[in-house]
Amino acid sequence: MASSEPSPRIVTPEQRRATGASFGVDAARYDRTRPRYPQAMIDRIVAASPGPAFLNVGCGTGIEARQFRAAGCAVLGVEPDVRMADFARRDGVDVEVARFEEWDTAGRRFDAVVSGTAWHWLDPAAGAAKAAESLRPGGRLALFWHVFHLPPAVVAAFAEVYNRLLPDSPFRVPAGAVQAMEHYEPIFTNSGNGIRDTGEFGAVQRWHYDWEHRYTRAEWLDQMPTQGTLTQAPVEIVAEVLAGVGAAIDEMGGSFTMPYTTVVVTAAREPAAL
Repeated sequence: MASSEPSPRIVTPEQRRATGASFGVDAARYDRTRPRYPQAMIDRIVAASPGPAFLNVGCGTGIEARQFRAAGCAVLGVEPDVRMADFARRDGVDVEVARFEEWDTAGRRFDAVVSGTAWHWLDPAAGAAKAAESLRPGGRLALFWHVFHLPPAVVAAFAEVYNRLLPDSPFRVPAGAVQAMEHYEPIFTNSGNGIRDTGEFGAVQRWHYDWEHRYTRAEWLDQMPTQGTLTQAPVEIVAEVLAGVGAAIDEMGGSFTMPYTTVVVTAAREPAAL
């Protein structure tokens, strides 16, 4: 194994959009396997918003939309992938199919704009500008992600197979002991800068929620094909990646505990000038 990590690759806007649009390839698996968000986070966002009208950007299959709806919110989703939108509608989530940067607000204003594990597929400046347009004064923008801390043996197995079989992928899987939070930091920073650059929001804050989940081998391998590193990979390569990761989990006893940190990047829309 190399003693230093390879330099990161630049993901072009076109590659970002293509990957963001690839998750609907198996919407049912995505909805079944992707983790939900901490209830404490849901409750805090609701409490920090001036009302119950929520816009869910990149709502996907409706995971967080259902959680906010259960907390008493009226949720409208915006989702570019018709397959994901159709799945969300099965459970009664109202969804409009569009890329958020191009979505027509039609004069509507919301108390909160929320986005779970999706904002990094948008242009952060255009997304923040559209969010400002969508919010009423005092409304809250809340963007959140799960940072998961895989066991080193699982990371090494994934990296070895992935980087060998997909050397030209724009996504690089680190083989070394790199902290997960370091990989997400550019996303948090770019998202915060996009919010600040609009000049329409107050101070940008970060909220953190630590929790954990126990995965069996089967549960983790079921989730892996929904990840952006694999959604566009050939099926034979996905199978080999899963075999390598599965062998590593077997050596750990067939299961592992995953520590998660859910990070929220959030700010309130400035009140209208008097």
